[in-house]
Amino acid sequence: MRKYIDVLVDLQFGSTGKGALAGYLSEKNKYEAVISCNMPNAGHTAYDRGGNKWVHKVLPSGIFSPFLKYVMIGPGAVFSIDRLIQEWAAVCDSHRGLTLVIHEDAGILKPEHAEAERAQLSGISSTMQGSAAALVDKLMRKEGATARYYSEEITRKARSFGMAHVITSTEWVTAVAGMHSILAEGSQGYSLGLNAGFYPYCTSRDCTSARVLSDCSLPLSAVNDVYGSCRTYPIRVGNTADGNSGGWYDDQDETSWEALGVIPETTTVTGRVRRVATFSMKQIREAMLMSCPTKVFLNFCNYNGELASDIQEGINSIGKEIGSGIVAYKGWGPSPEDIEEVL
Repeated sequence: MRKYIDVLVDLQFGSTGKGALAGYLSEKNKYEAVISCNMPNAGHTAYDRGGNKWVHKVLPSGIFSPFLKYVMIGPGAVFSIDRLIQEWAAVCDSHRGLTLVIHEDAGILKPEHAEAERAQLSGISSTMQGSAAALVDKLMRKEGATARYYSEEITRKARSFGMAHVITSTEWVTAVAGMHSILAEGSQGYSLGLNAGFYPYCTSRDCTSARVLSDCSLPLSAVNDVYGSCRTYPIRVGNTADGNSGGWYDDQDETSWEALGVIPETTTVTGRVRRVATFSMKQIREAMLMSCPTKVFLNFCNYNGELASDIQEGINSIGKEIGSGIVAYKGWGPSPEDIEEVL
């Protein structure tokens, strides 16, 4: 079978710069379509060559391909219709001729979903955006839980900006099979996965390449490259007043932004100051075994260039040991010009 799908995943706890790499890869690899399976508990940031900042919670970040035709939302996504229209309007304002395609089984986020999570999940420092509650409604087969119930509304609201279609599962499979090249973007990070060992301090699904393919309804046999993103100093979402966001691996230690000598990072979704720790080779080895990246992106090298070289060596050693990929890209900042190819 022809190999026309690239997959992008996070190898740590999220916020490694997947959005930046997606933007870079979309321009470099000239994809025809980009697909997301995002939920509202994560935001993704990318910068175009003009320095414009794009923050997406619904749409994929890889929108800079010169041959891009389709921006797609897979069945594993959960999104707010208002947020979708907001992001789609901005994309259409600068990218002409695109078509938005939404799988009929994508989940719909409603205000009551976030309210339910605020009442229950603050103790584990959840983002409390409603992702799990919306997913539960879909699993319980509630009427109005998926995009199929809002097809006309979405098409009508999007019409002012560009074409948008909610399509059936059969139409989705047929459309995907006829495309030339696709980038499928994952959300959050491996160690936040529901079954990755940090339960209950985790997200509402697994975060592996296999799960991304499932959530985007894409065939495994068509995968070309899997890009695994990581950073020199991994982060976790900041604690809430009444809770903790979870632990770390036993070969890493929590540190502080002050100790690193850099401006504290805040989470895109919650605005809370992120927790930060030293690098864990155990985490990366486990994530690489599970997601099998053919190419690894090591980001935030600007925090400590000497350390980044040591980490690169360690990742390359793991890649050779398990038959996976090695570091192919390094990131030194947020813009496309800050990403370098090292292979």
